[in-house]
Amino acid sequence: MVDVGKWPIFTLLSPQEIASIRKACVFGTSANEALYVTDNDEVFVFGLNYSNCLGTGDNQSTLVPKKLEALCGKKIKSLSYGSGPHVLLSTEDGVVYAWGHNGYSQLGNGTTNQGIAPIQVCTNLLIKQVVEVACGSHHSMALAADGEEALSWLPASTLR
Repeated sequence: MVDVGKWPIFTLLSPQEIASIRKACVFGTSANEALYVTDNDEVFVFGLNYSNCLGTGDNQSTLVPKKLEALCGKKIKSLSYGSGPHVLLSTEDGVVYAWGHNGYSQLGNGTTNQGIAPIQVCTNLLIKQVVEVACGSHHSMALAADGEEALSWLPASTLR
């Protein structure tokens, strides 16, 4: 179990739900959004849903956790939130998913279209096994399993 007691947003959950949390990421300007993974590898989100950072496919806020079926059973290893705002996660199999704001191409999908649901990041990552992800406000990074290579995708404006 992860200690989520310091985050007020988790007071919305029952003690049973809290006891099942294996990994969590709290984000948003006031820590008013959360993503968590249970011991059963189910993935839930709840909160404000600013810039579609909950990944539910809509822009609706929710105080009741919603299951992200597309990520359940994927054995989530690493979670990260960037103040863009956007979310990245990687699985034990080294696959990366991203969603949220994408005005600077920080989702790594070759566009600037906002991601309303988790999609697999394929750019430069299909030949790599990712072990850790990290986000900044306008960029994202992934550390490959070989430990020697960090892959990043930056705003197109920085590449000129």
